[in-house]
Amino acid sequence: MRAARTTQIICVGAVLALTGCVTQPVYVVGPAPPYSLLPVDESMSCSAIAGSFRFAVRRAARLEYWLAAGPLAGYDSDRFPLDAPKQLEDERRRLDALTDLQRTKGCTVMEPGPAVVEERERLEESARNSRPQPILNSKG
Repeated sequence: MRAARTTQIICVGAVLALTGCVTQPVYVVGPAPPYSLLPVDESMSCSAIAGSFRFAVRRAARLEYWLAAGPLAGYDSDRFPLDAPKQLEDERRRLDALTDLQRTKGCTVMEPGPAVVEERERLEESARNSRPQPILNSKG
């Protein structure tokens, strides 16, 4: 009888100890969204994949630059701070997918990180060098 009572107390104590440990809800992280490959990407040649990769690099570099530089004059920029981070994430996912596709097809592999950094440096250099031109007033 004493052994049954001891076992019962241990079980109740274990249940109370376990239920008291959880103070916040547990969040389950879902799987990452799939890579951004289009159906036509599978049939592209290595040079076409490289061209698509360079285009995605330009878009990612521009999005990074615009996020760092702030709102763009003349553009409808109300939604830009909300939409741009997701677009940048999508573009990076596409770059990863294209890099994987280059590997599986045996193409020359271009790494997304260094390519985006290089393109962004070009963009920043271009922005520094493009000073407003003086307006020439001609008489005549």
